[in-house]
Amino acid sequence: MSLLVIAALLYLGLALGFILVVDNLVGLVFRDPRAPVQPPSFDIGRAFAASQNPIENRP
Repeated sequence: MSLLVIAALLYLGLALGFILVVDNLVGLVFRDPRAPVQPPSFDIGRAFAASQNPIENRP
């Protein structure tokens, strides 16, 4: 039973990893040529930093 659970988790992890790799490759090929090139983690880091300071987020 536990071997089946491990196999299922491994399968799901590999499937998710494959989907993310294909998504990144498609994004590289079909990106907007006018947009500046930046690493994908930049937006996530900036959003996380902004969410940690509630004073700046007030309307």
